[in-house]
Amino acid sequence: MGVFEKAIIFGEDILPYIPQRPPMVMVDSYYGSKDEASFTGFTIADDSLFCIGGFLQEVGIIEHIAQSAAVSAGIEFVEKAEEVPVGFIGAVSKFNVVRLPRVRETLHTTIKVIQKFIDVSLIYSEVKVDEDIVATGELKIFLQKKNSDNQIDYA
Repeated sequence: MGVFEKAIIFGEDILPYIPQRPPMVMVDSYYGSKDEASFTGFTIADDSLFCIGGFLQEVGIIEHIAQSAAVSAGIEFVEKAEEVPVGFIGAVSKFNVVRLPRVRETLHTTIKVIQKFIDVSLIYSEVKVDEDIVATGELKIFLQKKNSDNQIDYA
C-alpha cells in the first residue's frame, strides 16, 4: 500500500486540523505528504453521514475529498501558528464515481494541488478502496480566513 501503510495522525487527533466536528467529520487519518500530494483515509462507519442502504453516497465522497484537502491545509496553518480557516467548495468538476463505497470499507485518498491563487485552490483527487479507484475529480476550494482583528476576511 505504500504511503497508506501507517497513519501519522488518526482518530480525534485529526480534529485540530479541520473545522468540522462530529458527526460531520469525514476523514479519520492522515498519512503525510510527498511530491506535492497529501494522503488521507476514512473508514465508513454504520452511522456515517451520507450513507444510504449501506453505501456512502456521492455527496459523502465529495465531502470526504474536501476534508482531505482541509487536513493538509490545516497542518500548514497550525505549523505557522495560525488559526485553521473554514473552507467552502466552490465547484466540483470532472467528478467520476466508479462505484459507491460500502460501510466498513476504508477510503484512501490522494490530493494534489493543481493551482493555487491567494485563498482559492484547485485540487485533483483520487479515492480508492484497496487498489480499486472509487472516484476521481477536481474541487475548487475557497478559504475564509480571519484578519488580525479576528474578523472574517472576504477576499
